Amino acid sequence: MPIQIDEDKNDVNDEGTNEENSENIISEEEELEISPEEKIKELEDKLLRTVAEMDNMRKRSDKERSEAYKIGASIFIKEMLPIIDNLQRALASFVEGEGSDTKSFVDGTNVIMRDFVSLLDKTGVKTINPEGEKFDPNLHEAMFEVPSEDHEAGIIVQVIEHGYVLENRLLRAAKVGVSSKKNEEKPN
Repeated sequence: MPIQIDEDKNDVNDEGTNEENSENIISEEEELEISPEEKIKELEDKLLRTVAEMDNMRKRSDKERSEAYKIGASIFIKEMLPIIDNLQRALASFVEGEGSDTKSFVDGTNVIMRDFVSLLDKTGVKTINPEGEKFDPNLHEAMFEVPSEDHEAGIIVQVIEHGYVLENRLLRAAKVGVSSKKNEEKPN
């Protein structure tokens, strides 16, 4: 089988070089003709465009984060509205009827409280009720110490305010009373 030779590529011009090589030499010479100032301007332009693009991306992500927060907050608030309505109805009924039944008011308030706790659970908020646990400064805030012979030192014996956690992020530390060893009287 005969080998075909592309005659155009092997044509030699008057100067003794092939045409493809001469084109490469010209393009390399053109590249070398770019002055350092022009190269600096080109790089500055690229840098400014990159900085502007990064700034636009930051602004866009800030806006998206803000919108996501607003949507999440509005969903949570929408879920809370029935609870607020129930509290308003309970307060109105208790004030209107001067001889109101206190037990039914307390029962209704407990139902509202259960609804609210259920809403917190649904949104991923967990309650910290650490009574009887060892004090952890990452989750608890000690309000006072209680001398106790029944508990070892550092055990939570009273919860003043419950704490709350969302996705392993502390929203509020539980405010607690912590046991301490009772001081023994020293003989004189």
